[in-house]
Amino acid sequence: MVRPCRLAFAPLALSFALLASPAGAQIVNVHPLVAANGGKDGLAVTVEGSADIRTGNTRLTALSGSTIAGYRAGRHQVFLMARAEFSEENGDPIVDKDLEHLRYRISITGPLEAEAFVQHDRDDFRRLALRALVGAGPRLRVAPFQGFEAAASVALMIEHEQLASGPEPDAGARVTDARLSAYLVLSSSVTPHLKLGNTFYVQPRLDRPGDVRVLSETSILATATKHLSLKMSFGSAYDAAPPAGVAPLDAALKSTLQVSF
Repeated sequence: MVRPCRLAFAPLALSFALLASPAGAQIVNVHPLVAANGGKDGLAVTVEGSADIRTGNTRLTALSGSTIAGYRAGRHQVFLMARAEFSEENGDPIVDKDLEHLRYRISITGPLEAEAFVQHDRDDFRRLALRALVGAGPRLRVAPFQGFEAAASVALMIEHEQLASGPEPDAGARVTDARLSAYLVLSSSVTPHLKLGNTFYVQPRLDRPGDVRVLSETSILATATKHLSLKMSFGSAYDAAPPAGVAPLDAALKSTLQVSF
């Protein structure tokens, strides 16, 4: 078990290296939530949520939640995810974003799979008024050790972005481009009630490889009961060409309550 645990955290070293450089991206990691289906046929729903409400000297409201509904039937799997976050401090909004992601996956032969996806999202504080994308590609899934799984994929993705209006020189800009979207997912079951996972994404723009986005997210999932779990995750994201006035590095440490049924 020691060997797969080390493998599961290998990409985390790169995420800490990103923190040392001036670098943020709008890649979204759906894979830890997808794992909640457990590989079983039928419908599975997972709900996550967190809240931080303070009054007095500090007035803070921070709310976040996500829901994923997945359905598997033999070789076919489809899932839909919705996620939203909103925070305000002393009456001023500091986070306001939402996302919807639909993905279809089919098993072809052995460990080889194929998947296609569409997504819509926005993020007011990254000046992103609209992001819509569609993509497809092969996926390879292996389980070389007991309690350890890995999956890798390379997909072609067409992406359209529109920036919010404002005083910035690129306000209202619209861009449509093609990117390569590659990811590696590692998952290790330390005990029947404790799972470690790491997801690593790289998304270079095809006509300008230097315009690259990177995401690394590591999560710990502790299962309390059949339906109730606690998840802690650390993620860092890099965008080599962010909008004007937007910091190129994002990092977040989160703890969420997860309900599955």
